[in-house]
Formats: sequence, C-alpha cells, structure tokens
Amino acid sequence: MTIKRKIIFTAGLFLVIISFTAALTDAAAEQVKIYSRLPCKELIFQPGQLPSSHAPTIVELPGGELFAVWYAPVPGTSNAVLWGARKPVVSGKWTAPSIINSAPGFSNKNPVLYLGRDNRLFLFWAEEKRWFKWPRDTLKMKVSKDFGYTWDKARNLGTPVGFLPRTNPINLSDGRILLPVYTDFTTSSAVVTSRDGGMTWSAPKYILFLFGIQPTIIQRSDLSLFALTRTGMWPRLSWQAVSCDLGRSWKGQRVSNIKNPGCSLEMIKLHSGNVVLVFNDSKTSREGISIALSHDEGRTWPHVRSIDLKPGSTSIYPSIIQDSSGLIHVVYSYDCRQSIAHFVTDEKWIEGGSG
Repeated sequence: MTIKRKIIFTAGLFLVIISFTAALTDAAAEQVKIYSRLPCKELIFQPGQLPSSHAPTIVELPGGELFAVWYAPVPGTSNAVLWGARKPVVSGKWTAPSIINSAPGFSNKNPVLYLGRDNRLFLFWAEEKRWFKWPRDTLKMKVSKDFGYTWDKARNLGTPVGFLPRTNPINLSDGRILLPVYTDFTTSSAVVTSRDGGMTWSAPKYILFLFGIQPTIIQRSDLSLFALTRTGMWPRLSWQAVSCDLGRSWKGQRVSNIKNPGCSLEMIKLHSGNVVLVFNDSKTSREGISIALSHDEGRTWPHVRSIDLKPGSTSIYPSIIQDSSGLIHVVYSYDCRQSIAHFVTDEKWIEGGSG
C-alpha cells in the first residue's frame, strides 16, 4: 500500500470511528429524553396477552435499542417458546411480542441475551424434554449477526444434561466469557467459560453443591470473582462464594446477609465501579422486587429501595443491565406472570434509599 493510500485509508477509518461514536452519543441522549422522569415503570405488553410469561432477559443494542426475551406458552398450547420485543429509540415504545425460538415437543425456558465484543448477539436457553415426569434440560445457544432479526442454527453448548442458564454472562479480565449455570438435579451452581468469543465452552466448574442455584457473578477490582446464589433453605439467606483464579475454583462458601425466599436474583457492576443488585428482599415473600447498591463490591448494601410491591401478587425473576447512557434497566415477571415489567432508574435514585 502506497503512502497516499495509507493516508486515505487512515482518514476514512477515522471518519467511521467519529461517526460511530457520534451515533452512540446521540443514542445516549435520546435515552435520556425517553426516560426524562426517573424512576419509571412500564409493561412490555398488556396483562393476559400471553399465558405465564416468565424469566426475562434484556440487552442494549448498538444505537440504544433495547431487546427483551422471555418464555411463555403459545396461547392454547402447553409447551413454552421464547418470545421477544424491541424498544427502538425512535419510537420509545415496545413492539408487539413475537416468537424468537420454538422447538416442537420441547419447552424453551430461562433465556439469556449477551452482546459479544464483535457485536454478535448470543441467545442462551434451556430446552426441556420430559422423561416420564422428570425434566431433561439441554443447554442451547444460537447467534445472530443482525441483532436478533435472523439467527444461526441452534446448537448444544456441550454441557451435561440438566444444566440451565439464568443470569448475565460477564467478560473476564483474561479475555474469556463466563456464563453462570446451575442444575436442579443436585441444586448446585457452576460456571462455564469460553476462550473463543462464545463459540465453544468449557466443562462446568462448580461454585456450590446442594445449597444454591441460579448464580449471579461480578468481577471485583482485585480481579477476584464474587457470586451470590438463590436458595430456599434455612436460614433463607443467599449463599455467596469467591474465586481468586477467575472461576476455576471457588472458596468461602457461606450464607450472605441477602434475604432470599427461594427466588432468582441478579447483580451487575456499574460504570462507576459500584454494584447494584435486584432481588426479593424477604425470607418468605415473593410479593416485591427491590434494588440495592453497594459501594464496596458486594460486601455491604447500605442503599435499598423497593421498585415493585403489589400485596397478594408475585413479582419475580429480575434481570438487570446498565445502558450506554448510565441508566439502569430491570425486567421481571410481573403480577403472577401476567406480563413482563420494565423498570428504569439511575444510581442517584438508588442512593436515596437506606437499608
């Protein structure tokens, strides 16, 4: 390549980068306009439109669009499929739900979305086949190169039968992707990791046997990993564990100070370095969802605020992300699974609560 061509190529690449950065900045500004009054809550679709909608996941796509996926049966059938909806920045409204994945004779459950470093969109889920009355879950995945409009063929992750996903993957400091998984067979939690951007995955490495499922994990500033798990056992407190070798082994398994009524919870690390947690803040009740903020990477939670409380009704299985503008988005199964709720706030509002 001649010097002149190199200069032209470099200039062109610089303009592309500037345009892309400007687009992201514009998208972030539009997000702030849409959610000008915080906190706010909305339903992705009207109650009763789909039967038993459950276990949502959400991701922000380039340009600021939101994409949510959950599972529910097709009306009039028993097997669950994966449904999805989008919230474009332009309209600021959720699209009508549509089927994202189905498999005749199987139930699909516990979807998890993940946007890779190369902007490939991953969808993980468990495919359930009943053997007499016993469920046989297979961990599946598929990839989209156009942000979920079309998908490559679904395939197995290669984990043993019985493992399911539930919470967000995280990018580790060594370049690997870590996906939390669990098995109901032994009520145990584990992780699988990928070295090639999500295309192949390791065998499960156990976090905790017998006492906890549906782990949620962050990486601390000292590069250790911190995990919390769901439990329904006495004393009705979430179990915690730490890994000092990036998930290859785990130690310090003990009960935390986080109440847990036997329900899924999730935490993420914010742009600020603080950690936010969404959970059912009770040892016995699933009636309300709360959000908590930690300034010391999950060691203490001084700020706790309720985001949904409807006596006599359950709000469960929250999933959480932070978008490019800094807003915090929570989706969860709303009002006894009648719909999927979408809650939006910021770190400042959470800090206004005290535990």
